[in-house]
Amino acid sequence: MTTLAPGPRFGRSPRLGDPSRRLRLALLGLLLLLPLLWLLFVSCEREDENGTAPIAGALGDYALEGRRGPECLRITLMVDTSGSMQDYAGARDAALSRLLPWLAKNLRDSDELALVDFAQTASVRLPPTAARSAGTTPSAPGVADGGGTLIGPALAQVDAFRATKCDTAVLLLSDAQVTDLPLSEPAGRALLQQHDVSDIELLVPGQAIDVPSSWTTAFPSAQPRKFDGYDADATAVAIGRTIAELTGQQLARSRVSASPTK
Repeated sequence: MTTLAPGPRFGRSPRLGDPSRRLRLALLGLLLLLPLLWLLFVSCEREDENGTAPIAGALGDYALEGRRGPECLRITLMVDTSGSMQDYAGARDAALSRLLPWLAKNLRDSDELALVDFAQTASVRLPPTAARSAGTTPSAPGVADGGGTLIGPALAQVDAFRATKCDTAVLLLSDAQVTDLPLSEPAGRALLQQHDVSDIELLVPGQAIDVPSSWTTAFPSAQPRKFDGYDADATAVAIGRTIAELTGQQLARSRVSASPTK
């Protein structure tokens, strides 16, 4: 009779059952996951709430890059000087002083810049001026405040500008606490057509600012572009980036030996 040899005894593996062995394997697994976790983190950091990559640094570090269409552009910056925007005034004005020389280097001879301050009333700080020769930022004129922030008087200033063949783009630096917004999208389109405005954009100086739904009701295609309004560089970059989108170009790290493609 053949005697069967006893089989192996089942039990805990001395290698895997060792607590120190399990700890080393767990640490190894964590190390292997770190690159993946880092990639996920970076991909989240690269997108802001508008789904676009944030740009750090000073506006002067960047240049407009890419070809443009044939249309010239009249950029009208409307600066909200109401009480709710006073905390951002210092950074905003510093940003404007950095913006003008940057525009002189990056826009066409035919492009123009205008500045309008508004609250309850509106006043022109800089009439339409060739962006290449805008020079320094003029002092802000006084505008009345206390009776609500109105966009109507600011757009009326646009009507008073000399005629142009350029597309007129309005950039509002504002928290959009505006009391005279149109009540519907068709009414918003009609308002822009009335003042011969081809594009309107809203630049909001803070992620925590609650933009009223009345803004997106009137101008659904002009979703708020939020940035750090206490930072002059972030403010200038936000304006520059918006201008790049209006021209159909991109902000790219400038190269000393190369000039932006026009």
